[in-house]
Amino acid sequence: IKKFELENKQKVKLQLLNSYKENLNFLFTDFLKIRELKLLNAALTLQGIDFNDVIDAERLFYQNLISSIKGFKKLKKISLYDDNESLELEEIFEKENVIVESTPVEKVKDDEKMIVPIDDISEKSITIQTKQLVQYKYTLIRFTSPSPPLVGIDGFNYGPFQEDDIANLPYKNARILIYEKFAEKIDII
Repeated sequence: IKKFELENKQKVKLQLLNSYKENLNFLFTDFLKIRELKLLNAALTLQGIDFNDVIDAERLFYQNLISSIKGFKKLKKISLYDDNESLELEEIFEKENVIVESTPVEKVKDDEKMIVPIDDISEKSITIQTKQLVQYKYTLIRFTSPSPPLVGIDGFNYGPFQEDDIANLPYKNARILIYEKFAEKIDII
């Protein structure tokens, strides 16, 4: 009889531990959802947040949201005031002649992995960016005041920029920065 009681106590302990584990998982996921909603609300109202209180993934999420929202608002302003003709997002993409090609993905086995010098990686990223230059119309601009990082219409992250920095940005993004007096166009003769 004593052995039977001990086995029941072990089962009860396991059930309690499992229920604590499930409750903790539920609380943690609920906590993460609440943090995500707070970040979304802060971004939608363009409120600043203290970056010391968030993890890196949340900081990047917030910064990308802010960049997207500000870019959308500026694009909307430009489209309303530019030559008194409305500009639809579909028209922008049609004019840009975006070519989306799927790139083959190769799986690398553990024994085939090797260490690649950083210089090789940067050269590869430069060649990838030069391939993108063909797809979009770019404009050379000089910044007249500091500018926060932005997400280009081509999907790349640009910035942050300081005064007198020179950048080659997609035409639509450059036009917004020029309109907002953050930059001026550089004409190449």
